[in-house]
Amino acid sequence: MNLRARFLWMHVLVSLLIIGCGLVGSRVLNRVDQNLRVMYAEYTLAVTDLSYINGELVRYRTSVIRAVQTDTQGEFRRIVDSLAQKRSRIDTALERFIRVSNRASSEQNIDNRELEEVKAVQAKLEEYMASSERTIQIMEKVWQSGSEGRAVEWRDEAERNMAIESGMKFVSVTNELERLIEVVAEIAGRVRRDADNSLRVTITLFIGVSFVLAVGIWCLPRH
Repeated sequence: MNLRARFLWMHVLVSLLIIGCGLVGSRVLNRVDQNLRVMYAEYTLAVTDLSYINGELVRYRTSVIRAVQTDTQGEFRRIVDSLAQKRSRIDTALERFIRVSNRASSEQNIDNRELEEVKAVQAKLEEYMASSERTIQIMEKVWQSGSEGRAVEWRDEAERNMAIESGMKFVSVTNELERLIEVVAEIAGRVRRDADNSLRVTITLFIGVSFVLAVGIWCLPRH
């Protein structure tokens, strides 16, 4: 009787240990899932940063257009002085996106499309900014010219540069931003799907094994 009791308590103890391991494993896996959700949220914030950059680019171009169209040097100077702050906000948002992307990429095996698109955005952004600065430099000559006729010629040249060269480069950089947003959104969705699938399979397997072991132990002969 005592031997049977010891066997019974042994079965109970082992069963409780297995169930406990299953519960602990589930909590660990849930913790992993939370970490993956954080990474997914970082990608969501990254897309927000890219959308913010797009908006700041529109505001930057609008300011350049206003600078070309203004009739007073004082207003022109005020608008030009504000461009540095707008450029700084664009650069800061892009740097923040790159930091978030690098942090997430270090934890996931992600393809190189995102890195390639980031480099493309940076290159197109530099081209657009250089073209816009060229427009401002031409407009500077409007106020430095000695005659009204020459000032009109410089303004016409600035308007052409802004509309054609700078305009094309603006469209180019915004298109690259759109492509980068699409790539980031695709990666974020894949991370979410992979996390859900892995978590579901692991939890099911863990609970199934624990249940089979517990049933097997209870079915062992007790004599």
